[in-house]
Amino acid sequence: MMLQNPIRRVAKLVLVAAIAVLLVPGLVLGHAELETPTPADKSLVPPPVAEVSGIYSEAMTPTGSSLVVKDTSGATVASGTVDPEDDTRMVATPATPLSTGTYTVEWTSVALDGHVERGSWTFDVGIAAPSVSSAPPSVAPSAAPTVAPATLLPSLAPTPVPSADGGSTGSGSDVLLPIIVALIILGAGAAYLLSRRNRPPDAL
Repeated sequence: MMLQNPIRRVAKLVLVAAIAVLLVPGLVLGHAELETPTPADKSLVPPPVAEVSGIYSEAMTPTGSSLVVKDTSGATVASGTVDPEDDTRMVATPATPLSTGTYTVEWTSVALDGHVERGSWTFDVGIAAPSVSSAPPSVAPSAAPTVAPATLLPSLAPTPVPSADGGSTGSGSDVLLPIIVALIILGAGAAYLLSRRNRPPDAL
């Protein structure tokens, strides 16, 4: 029992020390970091721009906190500090609205505990170029080829050969068949005559 009490006390001290290590840095070190710049970083906004502002993660003190807007030559075109109505916001209002160009915003924030943060962002004022469509131009469909009617096509049938009496004969095979038959008959007759000539006369 006597040993358990010292052990419990040590455990409680360790627990309290751990909680202090976790909580104290958050309470002691305040960081007012930029969360929302307006215009946004690396953005392109249309002219004119009448106000530049930034919202920060913690409240800031006006003493030492600043928001400075510069053009491409490095000249300051607007400056401001903590918004009186919102100590987490800084705002800068140019004397004349910002025209076309590139601008850099340099900021310094001083948290209520005196911690200092610095940074910057840029934006462009201008008109965005119109987007060009990448789709190819439409091509009108070509007209379908005209097919000549069957009545206009030349006939592929063989041209009939006119006969002696003014009529027309049939195809080439109809003309050759009678010639072949006549030649066969002539050949047969010639063979018969030759066989008769070579036969010996009959005895009386």
